[in-house]
Amino acid sequence: MTSLPPAMNGAMNDSGGNILIVDDTPDNLRLLSSLLSEAGYTVRKVLSGELGLEAAQLEPPDLILLDIVMPGMNGYEVCQRLKESDRTCHIPIIFLSALGEELEKVQAFQIGGVDYVTKPFQVVEVLVRIETHLKLSRLQIQLQQQNLRLQQEIEYRTAAESALQLLNQGIDARVQERTDELQTDKEQLLQLQIELQAALAKEQCLNELKSTLFTTLFQDLQTPLTVITSVIELLKQKESDRSESRNRHLKTLADNIKRINQAVQDASLLTGIETKNMLCNPVPLNLTQFCRSFVDQWQLPENSPHHITFIHWGKPPAQVYADPSLLQQILTHLVANAIQFSPNGGTILLELVYAATSVTVHIRDEGIGIPPEELERIFDRAYCASNVDAIAGSGMGLAIVKSIIERHAGTIVVSSELDKGSTFSVTLPMQNASVVSPNRDHA
Repeated sequence: MTSLPPAMNGAMNDSGGNILIVDDTPDNLRLLSSLLSEAGYTVRKVLSGELGLEAAQLEPPDLILLDIVMPGMNGYEVCQRLKESDRTCHIPIIFLSALGEELEKVQAFQIGGVDYVTKPFQVVEVLVRIETHLKLSRLQIQLQQQNLRLQQEIEYRTAAESALQLLNQGIDARVQERTDELQTDKEQLLQLQIELQAALAKEQCLNELKSTLFTTLFQDLQTPLTVITSVIELLKQKESDRSESRNRHLKTLADNIKRINQAVQDASLLTGIETKNMLCNPVPLNLTQFCRSFVDQWQLPENSPHHITFIHWGKPPAQVYADPSLLQQILTHLVANAIQFSPNGGTILLELVYAATSVTVHIRDEGIGIPPEELERIFDRAYCASNVDAIAGSGMGLAIVKSIIERHAGTIVVSSELDKGSTFSVTLPMQNASVVSPNRDHA
């Protein structure tokens, strides 16, 4: 037997498998082990039937290659013992032997073997038989009762192929016909299973989204509504009051109404993202002017401990395409987060950096930072870092930001240091109108 040809290396083995070889001939063990390892299988090998039983019971393999003629316990006895055990009865067994008598082959199938390979081995034949029976075994486990008819037909095919080898009665055409029918049935069943799983996963995702949105929206609206109610009552009691206190109450009322509107917009936007109905209409933008206008229009409260600064580096070598309203959402969420999670104030820096093929927007703060072990989860929906305590939001903002950026074929990363601040970096490609084109709302 020759080694596996390079062009076929791995071609027979789609998903690997654990194979146990039981043969009292060391040369056979080395040859088969080398062939199967080269093909991508995990191989264990033993020199006797007794050791084969112990190895199979200790860690059941996916398939067993079993020599018939061995000193002590022969292959038939090993197979019979394996089939009597609940732990190993399901393992497919392919017999190995130099014997060519029909009686030996019949006995091999009668005691539970699934196939029979005669020495000297043919490389392609061994690999095809092993992979065929591994696939049949996996299908039996996965499809179970749903695939009972298919399994019966596979067994019929195996029996038909064995009869063809034993009797050579010219039934090749019938076997091929049944094989084609079985392949068609198998593909249809697998496709139906994939479609069903996809439909169930989509339905579950939508149900979870609906539940999360309702819960989050209620939580976000509850506090501002309570505040609004209290402020209205205070204003009713002070109708004649035009003092600074009244103006402060009115501003509080306006701020909380703004929070309600933002919460509703976030919920609506996140719903559109998850259902792929989010409108995205990119146009060419002067990003420098857009960011400067955004900073100029941001209104900080009087005597605010925060300060917002905008700087930019370089000039754009090409157009940047983006949806202005969605880009506004990105900057609003990131700057609002920078302010919210910087309770002691400090500078919020919005920095624009142009490169040859992309542009990056950095939003830096001097806030509480994010625990290092939580950085990978910070963009998950409804996730809030463990150190935000009373200043926690709904956890939807960063999930929305990430989804909008991905719709623009961009990326977002975060770096942070506890008690020193965080930096969110948004990178968008240049000339990306072909990537993010208008009216790709349902992509």
